[in-house]
Amino acid sequence: MSLWLRSVPRLRAAFLPASASRLALGDRRVLREEPRQRTYLLRRTLSSGGVKWLWPIDKESLSFHLVHKHGTRMGLYLMTLSSVNPLKTEDVERALFHLQRKNPAMRVGFRLRGNVWWFCEQDWKTHKVDFKILNEGTSSAEEIRRMCEKGFPDGATWKFRMIPRGKEAPSVMSEVKEDFPYQYNIIVTSHHALSDGLSASLIAKQMVELLNDVILGRHINDEATSQFIQREELWEVESRIIKKLEEDPQRHDYVKQTMPLSTPLLLQAFPRPSVDQVTTRYLSRIIDEDVTQKFVKQCKSHGVTINSAFSAVINIAIVSLMQKSGISQQSYQIAGNHIVSMLRYLKRTPRDAIGGYAVLLSHISRMTNDHANNFWEYAKEINRELKESLTSELPLEQKMARLLAQPDLVEEWARKPPPVVHDYGITNIGHFPMPERHLDDRVLVTDVASVAMVHNYIHMLLFLVYTFKGRCSFTLSYATDYIADDTATLLADEVISVYRKVSEVNGI
Repeated sequence: MSLWLRSVPRLRAAFLPASASRLALGDRRVLREEPRQRTYLLRRTLSSGGVKWLWPIDKESLSFHLVHKHGTRMGLYLMTLSSVNPLKTEDVERALFHLQRKNPAMRVGFRLRGNVWWFCEQDWKTHKVDFKILNEGTSSAEEIRRMCEKGFPDGATWKFRMIPRGKEAPSVMSEVKEDFPYQYNIIVTSHHALSDGLSASLIAKQMVELLNDVILGRHINDEATSQFIQREELWEVESRIIKKLEEDPQRHDYVKQTMPLSTPLLLQAFPRPSVDQVTTRYLSRIIDEDVTQKFVKQCKSHGVTINSAFSAVINIAIVSLMQKSGISQQSYQIAGNHIVSMLRYLKRTPRDAIGGYAVLLSHISRMTNDHANNFWEYAKEINRELKESLTSELPLEQKMARLLAQPDLVEEWARKPPPVVHDYGITNIGHFPMPERHLDDRVLVTDVASVAMVHNYIHMLLFLVYTFKGRCSFTLSYATDYIADDTATLLADEVISVYRKVSEVNGI
């Protein structure tokens, strides 16, 4: 059984010694700790020796910190910027300086205080963002691998890389090529304890806005544009969920039954490859704007979300590959892992809070040939099930049920993750946030891809879905010890094929 985002309510978190090999946080004395205990200690800000101590890190953040050292659980955005003139290094650095100044999470690092890990605020005047300009022609895929290999050493919790593409490189947006002839690949990543996918996308958007401001000499005010706060409300919610499951054994049993335990279906037809070095590879697909709009129209007419419909597309594609490989069954059980935001359950937490607010929802779909032949009815079934799960707080219940079932062995898990039990993961940020266009802009975002490192993790493959410039795009990140390159390509192409078919008609 896998254990992903494992925050323990009111961990007070702390006090997590760096040397602890077993962080057995399932102890009920910890789980039942009163919400108000140690509040003063964690809320005060301390300073000593030039370090501004914030509060001890919670267990969930520590789990991110440990596995990042193994080069996994990291998310990245790969953007293409097109500019009127060649970009100057000092302009980009100045934009990042303002970005760090206006967003507290970009100044936060991790340090030991005694034998306990703490969040600490770094001096933004002297501690610069980790930014490098690389040589033209540098492989973005290879640079992403290098950025992720060692995690975030030396307090560098945000990383930015810029790769010139050359004036002659083709542009995805050919209509702006003449006015914006210079192109650059920008890679953005951050520590997952400080930023989830949505937060990182907003930071990437603001970076482009500030770069335009710097180039044009606009005034940039001192106003902060986000907050980095303790997740006390989340701990309170999780404490309530723990108590609910302990007092309602029937509900607890039901929650456990909603999480898969079996080998992923896809591996029956496509056995795991043998590799010398485990890593993550990825491939991206872009769907034409007209097909995207037809798909969106179908979703609206059938009353389903785009995420539910896309999940149905993936399920149909997996079953199609199974059948093409010669495996035919009366029904199929497909387990999806949906990444959703915990902010939907938090009422007091401000919407501009930046941090790790993602949680997983396991969803098991039992699919028959009737479902495949009546796609939109199947999509409505998935939409209903996902909506009920989100409304009932099932993602948090699953998270706490995993915690109750298995003591948290953070460092052991980082060394040897549990076997994968889901067929796929999916995260959908919707429309990628774009800067508002101005007539005098000197820099535009002309392309974007979302990438995640999933090897030695709970996913064997993860679909990262988003809409950019009216076109649906997705990246398929896959672990090389579970999925072969050919299998990943077959699946991505089958997803495109199913997506196109269901966009045209009311059923397959």
